[in-house]
Amino acid sequence: TSSKQQDNGSDDEGEGEDKEMVDVDFEFFDPKPIDFHSLKQLLVASFGDDAEDVNLSGLVDLILSQNTIGSTVKFTGDENPYAFLTVLNMHVHSDKEPIQQIKAYLLKKAEKKGGSATKLAEILNGPGHVGLLLNERVVNMPPQVTAPMLKMLVEEMTWAVEDGEPYDFEYYVLLAPMYRETEAANDDDDDEKEAKKPKGAPSLAIDAYAHAEDEFVEEFACAKFDYKFSRSKRAAESRNSFADTGLAPSRRCLIIHKSKIAELIARLEAVLAM
Repeated sequence: TSSKQQDNGSDDEGEGEDKEMVDVDFEFFDPKPIDFHSLKQLLVASFGDDAEDVNLSGLVDLILSQNTIGSTVKFTGDENPYAFLTVLNMHVHSDKEPIQQIKAYLLKKAEKKGGSATKLAEILNGPGHVGLLLNERVVNMPPQVTAPMLKMLVEEMTWAVEDGEPYDFEYYVLLAPMYRETEAANDDDDDEKEAKKPKGAPSLAIDAYAHAEDEFVEEFACAKFDYKFSRSKRAAESRNSFADTGLAPSRRCLIIHKSKIAELIARLEAVLAM
């Protein structure tokens, strides 16, 4: 598979010149033990500022233990994965520390939100099998890799179910990385300002997905809710010298029923054609 990546050359060549585009070939692989450290680093990005609340080494061990489920993406000639997508059974692995930590973390976040977030508590505490979708990649990896990885994942789960393995999920949970455009860091909290603004006034914050494909995943979610990191102490990132705004990271929990997965894959293939 081939993808065009931008060459981030020196600015000394002149800001007005076009950046060179280079062809980059990449391939899909099953997760392997050699991927341990790279997968762990990608998971740090998945859980953001709260990554220390999860035993990420244990989580990678769970991913590697199911060596026929999930995919990694590597550039030709490079052994490091730059993207991966897999699913973990939160019911089957309920006795494992990483899953216990993630479940407790999400339930705590959902408890504060109410509304559609109560759906998460219902499914996590219910008898059905819930799949935790883990999808992460480096910044320069194009979103087009997601559709084939998800399609392969569904095929792998189908084969596993035929062999009697527990991959027949009723629901899937995805933690989508978000960025919120905020006002100055020394101002009031975004949510507080939203509550204080006059009725009918435009929103003071704009949310955007860090992973472009999640915009389309959301179309098939039966429930969703946003939450901030518990440990985030830093000011908004990427300060703009022309406007007193920044980008503050957060997460959106998307819950997808199994009946929507085929439609979701078709949608991603249509909008993210490689």
